[in-house]
Amino acid sequence: MATQQQLLSALQALYHGDPAVKDQANKWLEAFQQSAEAWQVSNDILHAPGAGMEAHYFAAQTLRTKVQRDFEELPAGAAGALRDSLVALLVQHCSGSAAVRTQLCLAVAALAAHLPAVQWGPSGVVGWLAQRLGGEPQTVSLPCMLELLTVLPQEASSYQPAVRPERRRAVIDEMMAYAPQALQILSGCLSAPLPRAQEQVLDAFTSWLKLTGGVGLTGPMLMQSPLVRAALEGLRSADTFFSAVDAVVELIYCTSQRGRPKDDMAPLVQLIVPEVMALKPRFHVCLQQALAERNGTSGVPEGEHDDSEEDAKGMARLFAEVGEAYTGLIAEGGPQVSAPVEALLDVASHPDDSICSMSFNFWHRLSRALTIGLHPEPLESEEGPVSDEERQRRVALFTPTLERLVALIRGRVRFHENFDSWHRDERSDFKRARVAVGDTLIDCASVLGGGRMLQLLVEPLLELSKQVTSGGQFDWRTAEAALYCIRAVHRCAPLPGDGLMMSLFGSLPMLPAVAQLQYTVALAVGAYADWLADTARRSEEGRTLLSQLLTMLTRFLSEPEASSASALSIRRLCDGCAPLLAGGGSMDALMGLYRQVQASGDVAQNRTELDLDEDDVQQLIEGVTLVASALPDGQRQQCVQQMLDIVVQPMQGILQAAAAEPGGSGPGTPTAAGGGAAPTPPAATPGSQLALVLPLMERVTTVFRAVKDPADVAEALVRLWPWIEAALDRFAGDAPAIERICRAPRYAVRSAGKAAAPAVPLLVASLPQRFESSRQPCFLYVASELIKTFGDEPARDLELGGMFSRMLGAACSMLHSLHDISERPDVADDTFLLAGRALSYAPRLLLTPQLLAALLDSALAGLLVQHREACCSILAFVVRLLDPATHRACAPEAVAHLQGALVPRAPLLVRLVLAGVTGALPTNRLAELADVLYALLKVTNQNGLQWVGEALAAIPDDAATSGDKQRFMGACQKVVADGMTVNNERLVQQGVDELSELCRRNRRAAQLAQRALLPPELHYVVR
Repeated sequence: MATQQQLLSALQALYHGDPAVKDQANKWLEAFQQSAEAWQVSNDILHAPGAGMEAHYFAAQTLRTKVQRDFEELPAGAAGALRDSLVALLVQHCSGSAAVRTQLCLAVAALAAHLPAVQWGPSGVVGWLAQRLGGEPQTVSLPCMLELLTVLPQEASSYQPAVRPERRRAVIDEMMAYAPQALQILSGCLSAPLPRAQEQVLDAFTSWLKLTGGVGLTGPMLMQSPLVRAALEGLRSADTFFSAVDAVVELIYCTSQRGRPKDDMAPLVQLIVPEVMALKPRFHVCLQQALAERNGTSGVPEGEHDDSEEDAKGMARLFAEVGEAYTGLIAEGGPQVSAPVEALLDVASHPDDSICSMSFNFWHRLSRALTIGLHPEPLESEEGPVSDEERQRRVALFTPTLERLVALIRGRVRFHENFDSWHRDERSDFKRARVAVGDTLIDCASVLGGGRMLQLLVEPLLELSKQVTSGGQFDWRTAEAALYCIRAVHRCAPLPGDGLMMSLFGSLPMLPAVAQLQYTVALAVGAYADWLADTARRSEEGRTLLSQLLTMLTRFLSEPEASSASALSIRRLCDGCAPLLAGGGSMDALMGLYRQVQASGDVAQNRTELDLDEDDVQQLIEGVTLVASALPDGQRQQCVQQMLDIVVQPMQGILQAAAAEPGGSGPGTPTAAGGGAAPTPPAATPGSQLALVLPLMERVTTVFRAVKDPADVAEALVRLWPWIEAALDRFAGDAPAIERICRAPRYAVRSAGKAAAPAVPLLVASLPQRFESSRQPCFLYVASELIKTFGDEPARDLELGGMFSRMLGAACSMLHSLHDISERPDVADDTFLLAGRALSYAPRLLLTPQLLAALLDSALAGLLVQHREACCSILAFVVRLLDPATHRACAPEAVAHLQGALVPRAPLLVRLVLAGVTGALPTNRLAELADVLYALLKVTNQNGLQWVGEALAAIPDDAATSGDKQRFMGACQKVVADGMTVNNERLVQQGVDELSELCRRNRRAAQLAQRALLPPELHYVVR
């Protein structure tokens, strides 16, 4: 049993001992906090004045944790003594460490979560605490009461206290009912002559407003409350400003609903808004000071207040909250809306990005309000559509405002002259700020229209052009910023053929060669690929422009900083303009580029003219392939074959050279797959070029994915299959390499679809043998593509069925236990993906006694695996297997096989599902677990209820009472009683959520439930 002295010694070792003993001390202290004697020892430490602050804090923290998580350890009737002890300790430490006092207040708040209101007396916990502390001196009672009134509402919705779900809901209701009483007590504390009293009162007021959201607090009640006046007056005082800002923000939220003031809150809104808007002159002074500091100038007059940047943030936050709360009213354009809008324009002009961005959410809401009725998915908070005339009136009214906004923020994306010397975090902040500005420009463009938006964003470029014409220096940063903004609003592009846009894009190839400018130019061209395609289809001028831009992007590929953006944009142009490029004589140039990039990327062995990353090479290959797919018949097949030959010929040479080496093998002659020894991995072979096969094979895969004609892909797959097999032979034993190679047949089958029929015999003959010898799950995925594509053809059952049963049998032989599945979650994932595909496309192949038994045993073994993808694949398979739709689609014989395999395993299945619900799996799996239980109940009816009842009966009453179990059972009975035609899965989901929360309320309850549900061999997974 731990003693005070042991605890003090452990703390001394933790904070002041040698590093060697700190870890031991930490483990001892963690174990101590979970022990039953921690209650008494912590209490004794806190009552000992000489124990020291470190010991007092640890003891207070331990008591708080024990009250939150281990309250059920206390004997019946001990709650009252604990309550009295906690308050006595709070009084004792009132003038001591603030951290200790806070921990004790949190302990009292946790106790309030455990004890129903009736146990605190007729006036509840707030009244009880006020009465108990009322007998203490004001210097003691006031700080304690104010902190308690702050943390009580903050902790009302906390999940830290280990309470039952119904009690958790009741705590919130009780606390909200105490709000008027708490506000009355706080009002009486306003005049207390103690330091920081007003600030603490406002903090507590904020907590209660945040808890209630205005529910239960009427407009007249708040209008008469001294707290509201104190909050508004606090905005004028430096001592209370920040607390007042928090309180007024919550007041604004409480008074609004769906972008308008609540009906009974209008007088309060008329009181709040002028007080907030009265801060505009003060914010304007802050703005001028910030601009002067940014520009390095002086002479800016000082304001009445000595405001800092944090003060400016507080004022900006208030302006933004007013705008966001009453956006619907502001959008109507009444005379009273100009002040908030002007204030938010001032916020948007502040040089600090964190302050400027506070206005962005308002501009987003305003843009949606001005275009209301035009969005395909309106938000719940938005009002209904208005007439076209009213919408046009509103847009016309706010157009000047939004144009001013665009002028204010478009320059914020400009690179600073010292950007290259900035710290990495500063660069990241700047890039995030650019993205935020871009989003706001999109909002403006949705109201102003693409044409007008382009005019506004081009203005800096026109001004720059005038400066250069008159002999000034070209400022690439200004040009880059303008192009960045234009790229950001590409979804609101002007009409095809727009003259200003044509002129802009026509000037891009003539811009100076600056790396960052070229990067943005390239991305801008790619962003407008669809616009360029529409323009090129309409005029010869557009086609000429497209050719010029494609030539420019090709030139940029040799620039290291612009190459990736250029490759991406070339691919986008090829995608959007494929028919134009295929028919416009560009194919020869693109094929030349295609040949040129083959020596780059991961295949590059010497420095080349185009030093591209492999991802860039893949983008270019995909782009050229998309254009080739748009060629006429005859030309298309020839071009695709030529493209594949360009990639495959070097790969063939490497594989033939490897086969000629001692111990090598020729194409199509399996080594490991045929039972021979696995070759030495390529990386271990000195001077070997075998590693180049992998990027070359991935380039083949990219061509397969991008070719549009299924027959072309199928023909290529059959032709190249011997070389794919040769590559698999050479890399046998190298799991990552095999995964990369298998992508080629996988995507070929997916792209070719039914046209891949000639390749089926080749794949069916190879895949089972290779999986059995290598145990690599990528072969399972290729098989699943075959099942998905050809599973609906019974004529192929003989060849597909043999492959399917062999591969699933081999996979299940690897998945006998939870340990096996935890070791190979990738195999489990792809095994049950394959099984699920079979259920969807060819259930007759799977619903056999042998396969069902093996799959269900493996599913039960791995149901509680922690690997997310593997677990979800298993659960999804079980749900699909139990789905009534699956049963209806199967022959009676197959359904009988399913019932025969399921019934003996169902009791264990239910227990494992409930073990996952009660803590063996993370809470993010609860939806999938509920799906399993719901499907089981729907297809097994009374048998399912019996299995659920037996599993629930095993859970000890300390984890879930009989009433808790009955509520869960009632939901299950309702599901069964409603039959197949009623979709009431929500009942099971709610029951699962409640049972999970109940049993996870503390570690002891979760462990009790899991140990009762799990078989002994799985007790090691108890969490």
